[in-house]
Amino acid sequence: MEHHRLCHGAVRLVLALLLVAPAAFAQATIVQISDTHIGLGTAPNALQHLQSVVSQINAMSPQPDAVIVTGDIGETTSDWTTARNTLAGLTAEVYFCPGNHDIHTTNIPTYRQYFGNDYYSFKINNITFMVIDSQLLGDYDTFTSGETPASVTPLPSSVQTESDTMLAWLGRQTAVSNEIAVQHVPLFPQGSGSSTYPSINPYWAVYDVQNDANIHHQYRTEEINALTALNIHKMLAGHWHNQRNFTVTSGSFTLDLRMAPAVAYAIGTGAAVGYTVHTISSTGGVTTQLVVCSGCQ
Repeated sequence: MEHHRLCHGAVRLVLALLLVAPAAFAQATIVQISDTHIGLGTAPNALQHLQSVVSQINAMSPQPDAVIVTGDIGETTSDWTTARNTLAGLTAEVYFCPGNHDIHTTNIPTYRQYFGNDYYSFKINNITFMVIDSQLLGDYDTFTSGETPASVTPLPSSVQTESDTMLAWLGRQTAVSNEIAVQHVPLFPQGSGSSTYPSINPYWAVYDVQNDANIHHQYRTEEINALTALNIHKMLAGHWHNQRNFTVTSGSFTLDLRMAPAVAYAIGTGAAVGYTVHTISSTGGVTTQLVVCSGCQ
């Protein structure tokens, strides 16, 4: 009899723990899609791929808490409309972040007319996402394949004002638990020296302007300072068309980078067309799963 009472008591305890667990370990499920490139001539199947991805995401059960689009949405305003209308078919709420194919040094107001603010924050299940416009952290209109980090130059003065305004906004934000940065161009490449991925070309990451005493041209340093103040050490990014997870340490600053694959087309060995699903715990831990686009070529 005593044995049965102990067994029943153990069962009740397990059931109680299972009932409490969701509240104690609340999490968010975030889908990240990137580099849809609607209208890009070299990606003729981009729209079909996006439609397939939307269908796959809508088939998820349970549904994600949100979908984040990390840039390179479309090539023209017409393509933005096509992308936005397609993404409107998602059941989950969608948040946009601009890429270097979206925002140039000449069209920031136009982007804002279509998508709203290019930098902002939002909260999902007590997890704060800080969306940053990486195109205000370097002149991505001018980089070519032969560039090196030493070739980085400041933005045009009118756009530099926009950059200063964004960095000042970032500096006014309040540090809270579980914050994650979101931007198109990552803050760092992967690796260093001859093993740097994708390359040392400043097109692929955020870099400081070298030999320049103006702190507002030290784009990477300024962003590191802002992220450090906000206690942000995780970032979702795109741009590389290749899903990768890696950690970079710069001085005392450490950043966990989650790079999304592209929807339009893959780049690099082992890359696949698709999207990522991030499961985020109540303590800010991130587990990332690559989901390959079904039927995409």
